[in-house]
Amino acid sequence: MKSLKTGMLALLMLVGNFVWAQQKESKTPEQRATEHSQKLTQQLGLSADQQKTVYAACLQRAQQMEADRAKNQGDRAAMKAAREQSNQTFDASMDKILTADQKTKYEQIKQDEQAKRQQGGGHRGGE
Repeated sequence: MKSLKTGMLALLMLVGNFVWAQQKESKTPEQRATEHSQKLTQQLGLSADQQKTVYAACLQRAQQMEADRAKNQGDRAAMKAAREQSNQTFDASMDKILTADQKTKYEQIKQDEQAKRQQGGGHRGGE
């Protein structure tokens, strides 16, 4: 009887976890752009003008990624290529916006996030 109760409890926890994971709402491109630009502002110490320009670049990338997701649904190779292209465009924009010191910090942040992903640390925040 005790093992039956334990089994039922485990099953309920598993089902609850599955339902909770399915209810996770996806963010709009505007929400993702806002979060990412705020994170970059905090990490890089952006000026007010830089904040506006970085938000615009983040928004453009988020909207492009949304369009790519719809266009390449199910095609992992095409999605990866589109994401790489989007990241290159975003990095080129950032290169024009940031000061030399900020560029150094930005590159370090990118390297740290890449290392975290390679170690199984999950996804980047804000994208």
